[in-house]
Amino acid sequence: MNLFHALDPTHVTYLLVFGAGAVGGLLGLMAFGFVGRPAETRRREAASDGRQAARDARLEALTETMPGVPYEFRVGPDGEQSIAFIGDGATELLGLAPEPDGFYERFVEHIPESHRGAFLRSVEEAVTTRSHWRHEVPFDRPDGERIWLLGSAEPDPQEKGALFRGLLLNITERIEEERRREQVIRRVTDAIVEVDAEWCFTLVNDQAEALYGMKEEHLLGRTLWDVFPRTKGTRFEEEYRRVMRSREPVRFEERFGGMGTWFDIQVYPNPDGGLAFYFDDVTKRKEREEQLREREELLRSITENVSEGIYRSTPEEGIVYANSAFVEMFGYESRDELRAADPSTFYADPAEREALYRQEDEQGGLDGVEVQFQRNDGSTFTGLLSTQQVDAPDGNQVYNDGAVTDITERKGRERRLEQTETLFQNAQDALFLIDVRQKDSAASFTYRRVNPVYERKFGYTEEDVRGRSPEEVFGAETAEFLEERLQACKRRREPLDYEEKIPLEEGMAYFRTRLAPVIVDGEVKQIVGTPRDITQRKRREQMLKSRRRKIEALYRATSGLLSVETRDAVPGRIAEVLQEVFGFPLRHVGLVEGEMLVPKETVGEDLSRMPEPKAQPLSEDLVATRAIQAGEAVVVESTGGLENDLDYGTLSTLAGIPIGGHGAVVVGKEAGTFDALDLRLLEVLGGYGTLVLGRLEREERLVQAREEAEEAAQLKSAMLANMSHEVRTPLMSMIGSADLLREDLEEAGLEGEPADMAEQIFRSGQRLRETLDSVLELSRLESGAYTLDDDSAYLDVVVREVAQELNLRAHEKGIQLEVGSPGASVEAGLDETAVRRIVRNLVENAIKFTPEGGKVQVRVEPEDEETALLAVEDTGVGIAEEAREDIFDAFKQESEGLGREYEGSGLGLSIVDRLTTMLGGTIEVESEKGTGTRFAVRLPR
Repeated sequence: MNLFHALDPTHVTYLLVFGAGAVGGLLGLMAFGFVGRPAETRRREAASDGRQAARDARLEALTETMPGVPYEFRVGPDGEQSIAFIGDGATELLGLAPEPDGFYERFVEHIPESHRGAFLRSVEEAVTTRSHWRHEVPFDRPDGERIWLLGSAEPDPQEKGALFRGLLLNITERIEEERRREQVIRRVTDAIVEVDAEWCFTLVNDQAEALYGMKEEHLLGRTLWDVFPRTKGTRFEEEYRRVMRSREPVRFEERFGGMGTWFDIQVYPNPDGGLAFYFDDVTKRKEREEQLREREELLRSITENVSEGIYRSTPEEGIVYANSAFVEMFGYESRDELRAADPSTFYADPAEREALYRQEDEQGGLDGVEVQFQRNDGSTFTGLLSTQQVDAPDGNQVYNDGAVTDITERKGRERRLEQTETLFQNAQDALFLIDVRQKDSAASFTYRRVNPVYERKFGYTEEDVRGRSPEEVFGAETAEFLEERLQACKRRREPLDYEEKIPLEEGMAYFRTRLAPVIVDGEVKQIVGTPRDITQRKRREQMLKSRRRKIEALYRATSGLLSVETRDAVPGRIAEVLQEVFGFPLRHVGLVEGEMLVPKETVGEDLSRMPEPKAQPLSEDLVATRAIQAGEAVVVESTGGLENDLDYGTLSTLAGIPIGGHGAVVVGKEAGTFDALDLRLLEVLGGYGTLVLGRLEREERLVQAREEAEEAAQLKSAMLANMSHEVRTPLMSMIGSADLLREDLEEAGLEGEPADMAEQIFRSGQRLRETLDSVLELSRLESGAYTLDDDSAYLDVVVREVAQELNLRAHEKGIQLEVGSPGASVEAGLDETAVRRIVRNLVENAIKFTPEGGKVQVRVEPEDEETALLAVEDTGVGIAEEAREDIFDAFKQESEGLGREYEGSGLGLSIVDRLTTMLGGTIEVESEKGTGTRFAVRLPR
């Protein structure tokens, strides 16, 4: 293998003192004494006396304190080369195992190819001449890091060949520092000066000698402050001493009064504790800048108040001056920013610039040439460019002075006139143009023009209206309304929007008109009108208002229906609602009694003839019996399609709406069809009737069952279940109707009160449905109808899924919902649906009772091998101590009554308690009023 190298001589002086013999002997003893020694040598050493062993130990201890990696390089009699020994430090320094066999080859492979040849040649020379070896070489460690090594070795001639003993040292830091220093010196080609930590000169290059007018010999050894005493108390001293203290480089420009020169100075800390200074004489640049400032000040005083953009330029420097108008015209924030820009970017078409230069040279200037310029932001404007060449007073410089006048507005007016005519003729909306003339203190208005769309819409051609007043065209009544708006538009001098009704041949039409003033020389000379037909929108709005009124009336009227106490009073109340909300000529209510449908309330208004109401068998083909059998609204568009012998008189169209299985509502018309919303609302009314009649029947059954306590308990649960199911029918109709209404409002683009009411109805229905679901679930639990699944469930997965479902609700309320990680899956042989219901109810409760800005935390974790803990903790309002013992009772809440603060059925925690018990678990609650609540559910695994 090859020979390695050591550190900088200044770092290894103590090693070199030993010389070839001392170092070689020391390393040889270490190599053969402690690592891989030949068997023969080991036997000789084994036979040595105690003094030899003690000496070996001292050498080994000394070697361990030496920097670098020791090694022995053997050259055999036939010239073969190998590593006889390598120190353990090879692993840390080189990343190679300290195994002598093959080490040389492995080492050479990690030397970059660009340095490998020189390395091998240096080794070969030392081996051939049996001379001292020393070499610096880069080395690529196996982990990719490149380091620099210094290797050195001394030969020890042997009877057979030679043995080189040496040392490898890491000199990477020194090499990198030298490179950095070389790079700095290459970058700075001006004066260079270095001082030591005592401020004494240690280096002065040729440029510095010329700058200071002193030789290096005269400066070396003297302090900076002795040579340049006038720097004391100046910025020079301040910056120099700051770098000496902080060891951070600095760069600054300053004028040295002692030499009358401006310097660009860079100061760097040296490794030896001193400083390196790099000086660049920038006096000429500073003088040019001062001259330029004087010229700019002169030009500014002349041109700053001129509205045209004024500039001066030279072929060498470009723009040397521009007034504020020019800078602003081209969209720059300052003159420096404008001067730094490429002049070719001032033109929308850079090629036009070259053409203008040629024209300027040929004519000696330009006179009002129209040019398309470009601003800094990329927008363009049209300008008139005038230039002339001016000689400087000394005759050594030629200036190009120029002026730019922005004519974009004028050109824009010309283009707008052309575009306006095109738009006027091709506009999709109707347009009219009114001339405004001032007569004494009043203004008069006459039509000037109308576009083709106006002619088709209103039936008046331009020839029909030109020069005529609105009264002459539309009559006094319509004209008075229009002229009031024209006067307001003229007075306000701003656009005016209004709605109006205009009689047309096909009937009354609604328009939304916009009037816009045309102002010339500060006076309103014309008014442009744009009427848009909004007849269809108005009709939709009226329809939606009618629908809203019906919905409001229905819900007001049904409040009395819900409070009815007897079955016989229900038909009369339904008939009152039909009369109050709907305007159908026929309104009929019949109830089922046995196998007959018996008429209870029948009203016919504005009918020349109507059928005689009488009891009919449920088997008869009637619109009412069809509705009862179908369980939904049924429409018969022609009474002739019914297979019965009844005389329906003049009625043509009938609709039957079931009242559950209790009866039906029938409405009829002599002609026409039924609106979808009316049918939906009638279904809602039928649902309410079903609810009331069902309630009355159940109440009757409850009264009969009061005497039997056990039956009463079961009947209670059955009643809850039956009531919940019965309420679903009208409730789902209500939710569906509200959803349909929301869609209609959204399609019509209407907002405000109608949309808010529809949204409130929809959300209230959703809330009621959730309450019914809870009632059903509680009734199933109490009646023993709830069955559990014994399949395994992953509790941590259930918790994450529920939290994800409720995260949006927490985010909308401004609450932070956090899920703790158990670190591993928590599996339990529990019903997953029941566990999910427990988690959801607890987290929903926590979100409900936690104010904005609060936090809810939920986590599940194995408490031991047999128990899993589910914890839900919030920073909410907390539970008063006296209310905690009742919170698991059905329909119980801390805040109760109509004035309660939080909404809800009071069933959530009751369901949680019952489900936890069914699963064989326990639930505990810890709470402090105003601080928060923590529920802990322990479930068997």
